[in-house]
Amino acid sequence: MSQSPGSLNVLKDWKPGDAREISDAALKKARIEGLFDSYSQVYQLDGKRWKVRDQISKPTGETIYTLVCVNE
Repeated sequence: MSQSPGSLNVLKDWKPGDAREISDAALKKARIEGLFDSYSQVYQLDGKRWKVRDQISKPTGETIYTLVCVNE
């Protein structure tokens, strides 16, 4: 599920090549919960596998990561 602007949970049928943005806090939580494979550098989120493609640091100190759905 992903968060829509109205804070409603929306189911999305993710496909390889789709991208999503996620905060550094959410990625840290995923690592703590064991959803990150350090060998392949892949996160397991929403039943799909994701790799970090890009990151942007905001003036507030928060980092937003762009993840891409992979078929690995």
